[in-house]
Amino acid sequence: MPEVIMPKMGDAMEAGTLSSWLKHEGDQVEAGDILAEIETDKATMELEAEDTGVLTRLIAGEGDEVAVGEPIAVISADGEAPDAAPDEARQGAEETEDSASGRETAETQTAETQTAKSETAETKAAKNETAEAETAETKAAETEATESGERGVRARGAEAQKAAASGPERSADGRVRASPVVRRLAREHGIELAGISGSGPDGRIVERDVRAVLEGAEKGAPERSAQAPADAAPAGDGSTSAQVTAAAPSGAAGTELSPLSRTQRVVGERMQQAWQAPHHYATVEVHVDELLALRGRLNEALVDGAADGSGDGSGVDAPGADGPVGGPVRLSINDFVMKACALALRTFPKLNSWWTADGIELHQRVDLAMAVALEDGLITPVIRNAGERTLSAISTEAKELAVRARSGKLRPDEYQGGTFTVSNMGMYGVESFTAIINPPSVSIVAVSAVARRPDFDAAGDIVPRSVLKLTVGSDHRVVNGAENARYLAEVKRLLEHPLLLTV
Repeated sequence: MPEVIMPKMGDAMEAGTLSSWLKHEGDQVEAGDILAEIETDKATMELEAEDTGVLTRLIAGEGDEVAVGEPIAVISADGEAPDAAPDEARQGAEETEDSASGRETAETQTAETQTAKSETAETKAAKNETAEAETAETKAAETEATESGERGVRARGAEAQKAAASGPERSADGRVRASPVVRRLAREHGIELAGISGSGPDGRIVERDVRAVLEGAEKGAPERSAQAPADAAPAGDGSTSAQVTAAAPSGAAGTELSPLSRTQRVVGERMQQAWQAPHHYATVEVHVDELLALRGRLNEALVDGAADGSGDGSGVDAPGADGPVGGPVRLSINDFVMKACALALRTFPKLNSWWTADGIELHQRVDLAMAVALEDGLITPVIRNAGERTLSAISTEAKELAVRARSGKLRPDEYQGGTFTVSNMGMYGVESFTAIINPPSVSIVAVSAVARRPDFDAAGDIVPRSVLKLTVGSDHRVVNGAENARYLAEVKRLLEHPLLLTV
């Protein structure tokens, strides 16, 4: 009876969240059928069945976070009894109920025995206390004070036990339902799952339930959570990320606590890790009047070529990896910038490298990552071999990747393995900004908005110019300041002579 396991959908993936089941218990499935949607930190992907048979049992519920390699469902092959797994579950539940009933009976008998012994002990103690009171009043007073303090401690302990034991009832079948990841999380923090109300299907305890308990515990100890541990210093060498302890929520009136999504948690961890690299930056202004004029002419030609049927504007006969899908190509300023950055890396290969545990890994091919903003984070889809691609090919693929990124449909191979990153905020009117390196790569270029302003020409006359600011950020362990400056100068040269990007 084959199990369906949580697949590894990315190099850094350790667990996935079961977003939704598309098949149900008892459904006949064929190999290749879509069983469920799995949410990772980067995208939501479909899980295909690898076997043919009947979907006998759903082990994980919707919303559960499951570790890679852990089972999430069972498919019974043809000829196997589909009810075997549910029967086993019911039998386990009955055994659980019987065991619980037996424990309750034993606990009742033990309590009665202890009560009888307690009554006898109290009678003897009363006699002893009377004798002691008649012979030593001072010692009796001291004893009474001591016993009073002990009774207070016992009372507080009883209240704590009562509070811990006042958890919600278990699910209807008598079991605590939780995935292996949730059980491990609870075990690491010393939390009893039996005392947690599950918000998942059929009362299943999901990760957000455990984290809610952890947040409640942190509120009770703000002085501890607000203080960073002594060993939480930045790594500096990039080998390990610094430990960051966030402040506890204030819980003040007029505030609302929004739990972090999986994407936000992973992006936050990655950004903190990235910031440990010793960044240094350089900025240059690029005159882009010729680029804007060339862009206008090329876009007109691409539209005309698509309209009269003479071509699709990409330089290839049939639409495909290098051609447009669904319409003519329309070049953007960012397409020119990405092309120029990729070409300049041929001369400055250190900026196209990775910082690794064993040394600096230089890459001959430029796999260009572009930052795409998402609702609760960002992602960097990769344009492979960008230095050898045409402007129209880069433009087409960039738009397709951005659309799939925002809809959560990227495959892991489409957003992993970038060797250099470009981040553009020009569409928001930003005049200048610095970007954070995307490890393990060591450099990133920040692209700002085009501004129109007066400038001096070669004759000293005032003329209007279109100016674009570019800021390169690099890891100082790999790229020094002079190399950063020379690289920017080459990118500037290419953009100010844009015909060089078309040959």
